[in-house]
Amino acid sequence: MTSVSHLKKIVIFILTSIFIVSCSSKKGLIHSSAKLSPNSKIAVIIDSENNIKNAVLITFLKQGFRVKAVNASDLYTMKDVYDISDLKKLSYNMSDDTVSTVQKTYDNVYKLHVYNFELNKAETLKQIRTEWDVEYIVLIDLKNWEKVSWARVINLRTFEIDFIENYPTAYNDNVQTITEHFIQNITGK
Repeated sequence: MTSVSHLKKIVIFILTSIFIVSCSSKKGLIHSSAKLSPNSKIAVIIDSENNIKNAVLITFLKQGFRVKAVNASDLYTMKDVYDISDLKKLSYNMSDDTVSTVQKTYDNVYKLHVYNFELNKAETLKQIRTEWDVEYIVLIDLKNWEKVSWARVINLRTFEIDFIENYPTAYNDNVQTITEHFIQNITGK
């Protein structure tokens, strides 16, 4: 084997390795505008199974957070459970001349709901703060925790996002280490 062909194989191997590593690497994103103290009053909302929820809540409690018992289902009542998108397309059993009036009415109801979303969101967050005595909402998604997880912290006094992170899972991570990672970045400790 000549030195040129040997050198060629080494260069190809190095370039292939760099390509594979760059394609398989995951980049985490993080932004934090304020740090939470460990004794903060928080509501943790997790989209996951109950055993994972319990592991996350225990990790927050062990770190000294005052965790309120909140489920995502607590954020609405049965009268609120309807799909506004049902009003987007309708069929009518009436004459053609009245269809346009009815369609305009339904369009207006749909637009009112969509445009009032920000107002409804602010009212819901204010209600959580006052009725549950919570300072922050911590939203965590662990549905696909083997690959990537994310967390957000919403300050209920200002309605601002104080912390947000997309965390690509490391090889030896589990739910507890991911939660500890989020807590470390949320508190700055």
